[in-house]
Amino acid sequence: MTENIKILKIIGEVEQEKRLEIVENIKSIKGILDCIIIDENGETLLKYAIDKWSSDYDILVKIMNLLADDYGLDSEMYDATFDSEEDYIIVDKTEENEDDENVCESRKDDCHCGNDHHERHNACGCDHEHGEHDIKTKIIELGVSVLLLIVGIILSAIDKTKDFSKYLFVLSYAAAGYEILFDGLVKIFKGKVFNENLLMSIASLSAIILGEFVESAGIMILFSIGELFEHTASNNAQKVIDGLKDFSPKTVNVIAENGEIIVKKPEEIEVGDTILIKSGERVVIDGEIIEGTSSFDTKTITGESNYKDVKVGDIIYGGYVNVNGTVKVKALKTYNESTLKVIVDIVKQSAVKKSKNEKFIEKFAKIYTPIVVILALALAFIPPFFSSVYLEGLKVWGVRGIMLLCISCPCSLVISVPLTYFCGVGFAAKKGVLIKDTASLEKLSNCKTVVFDKTGTLTEGSLKVTKIISTKEFTGKVISLASIAEQYSNHPIAKAVLKANKGEIPSAENFIEVAGKGVSVEYKGDKIVCGNKSYLEELGVKVIENTEVGAKLYVAVNNAYAGSIVFNDTIKKMAYGAVLELYDAGIEKTVMLTGDNKDYAVKVRKELSIKQSVSELLPQDKVKELERLIEESNGSCVAFVGDGVNDAPSITRADVGFAMGALGSDSAIDSSDIVITDDDLSKIPFTVKLAKRTNAIAKQNIIVSLAIKGLVLLLGASGVF
Repeated sequence: MTENIKILKIIGEVEQEKRLEIVENIKSIKGILDCIIIDENGETLLKYAIDKWSSDYDILVKIMNLLADDYGLDSEMYDATFDSEEDYIIVDKTEENEDDENVCESRKDDCHCGNDHHERHNACGCDHEHGEHDIKTKIIELGVSVLLLIVGIILSAIDKTKDFSKYLFVLSYAAAGYEILFDGLVKIFKGKVFNENLLMSIASLSAIILGEFVESAGIMILFSIGELFEHTASNNAQKVIDGLKDFSPKTVNVIAENGEIIVKKPEEIEVGDTILIKSGERVVIDGEIIEGTSSFDTKTITGESNYKDVKVGDIIYGGYVNVNGTVKVKALKTYNESTLKVIVDIVKQSAVKKSKNEKFIEKFAKIYTPIVVILALALAFIPPFFSSVYLEGLKVWGVRGIMLLCISCPCSLVISVPLTYFCGVGFAAKKGVLIKDTASLEKLSNCKTVVFDKTGTLTEGSLKVTKIISTKEFTGKVISLASIAEQYSNHPIAKAVLKANKGEIPSAENFIEVAGKGVSVEYKGDKIVCGNKSYLEELGVKVIENTEVGAKLYVAVNNAYAGSIVFNDTIKKMAYGAVLELYDAGIEKTVMLTGDNKDYAVKVRKELSIKQSVSELLPQDKVKELERLIEESNGSCVAFVGDGVNDAPSITRADVGFAMGALGSDSAIDSSDIVITDDDLSKIPFTVKLAKRTNAIAKQNIIVSLAIKGLVLLLGASGVF
């Protein structure tokens, strides 16, 4: 049975004569995936199946980009479960990928490469994260290995069982290191001759040749424990796109020409269709208001807390939420062209563009392994030339060369470096900072630039009364008058007014709400009206315009202007100190990217001492600005801090993405590398400092380890040992 296969559906007609070409071009993409590619009619173009391994997301995105760029075909991805056996075409995709050096091999019998592979990912030499099941399996294997080693040591102390103990040592060695031996061999055939697993294999096998069975099993166990620490810390790797799935409604109300309401799927909407959007519903596609007025929550797209009042002729975008009123909208785009779908696509592209951090031990092994192997060969074969008999000298120096290989095995590095970062991740978790993988902590140690979203990250994310302006006649009465009028409304501005009112609110009569404009009531014979400037002017009120930065509510009594109320999203108290602490942590540049207007963005930037701000940005614009900052960073890490759906593309694209977990959206959390569980901004500089401190300790461990190894190597090569 094959479960959870990815389906990649091509949107649009695939020309018959192009089918073979498309299939061949897809096959040319290097990598591995578990996927079925179908056309618009559900006909299968290509099938891949690799047992029950997960799809390689990056490769799926490359296929989607190929279809779009070369053939103008859109496509979408979803999961499907199969309850019966399927005949899958097994495509050999084992060649080295330029973007992802470690690529899985197929374990099927008819795989073109002919290799017999293990299910566990590190056995096949790929760089996918180990799942919880794989980690448990590895713990069991290590437990068995350690038990065999202990029993072997006990039996080796007894004369009658001394010889038998060697077999237990070999079994212990095999249980701990069979994957490492296999991976070292596989990488040789891939052209990666000098890798850390090959060095471990040579060193441990050399120990067996010397008869040091305990040492051979011991160093393999230590190496495997170090690898296990790193995989455990990385186990909860994010699934970038999953959090975005629930944001799009499953059905849409479409008004037919005869006035009948037809329920359709979003994918079935065509340009020109009339859609009915009721209060509380989310907009699916971009469209134009053709009937009605309302207010829309735009936070999903813009990230800003201000609500947009709309009328006939205004454009609304997929992702907006209707706050009050019912409107009819003419579809201007199809579902796959909508703004919300664009955000999903940007997240996909950002996941591909994001650089992958190579593990320290992998980088180190490229230099360390060839040096050690060459030195060992030189030590074994060159000094015997100076002996009277070459073969006699080879016996002595050959053993010393093997000893050099044993001494040089990178156990101390594989234990100390990952364990250092693992401890850093654990310490952060105790403080409410969840770091999804140790590579993020390593990257963050080189961070010079931190980029912030504004709303919900630096600010509270909800409107509050920040200023009240009144005429002399109504001094001190504006907020209470507004509360009387707004008490029956569910509009967010009405809620902010009621929250700001400290006194009791008497009841009123004849409440009328005009969606997207304002409200009116009668109280003790007076007519109180609250709304936007244009609404009051329509009623004949001479309004004095408020030029303050923020959303405004104008108030009138019996057509006499009473005053206005200004609303803004207030800055979080901990934001002031957090930005300054970042400078103390070695951050050189802070940037704020926001969809809000320039005036308020500049105000927030100055108050928080942020060095740069860019305003009035859509999600795709934020990503472009972030990519510009990454290009200007000269290789240093650029971190992004956000909380909303609109931040998911930027969080994904950044070298290290922070999500504010307590109030953040699921998509932001899933897209992030690090989650701040309680929205405490002071934990951003804390994490940066922790990363730098952890990296410094790791470097100290490396220096001490290499120094000790160097000393022991000299003693071993000189024959002291």
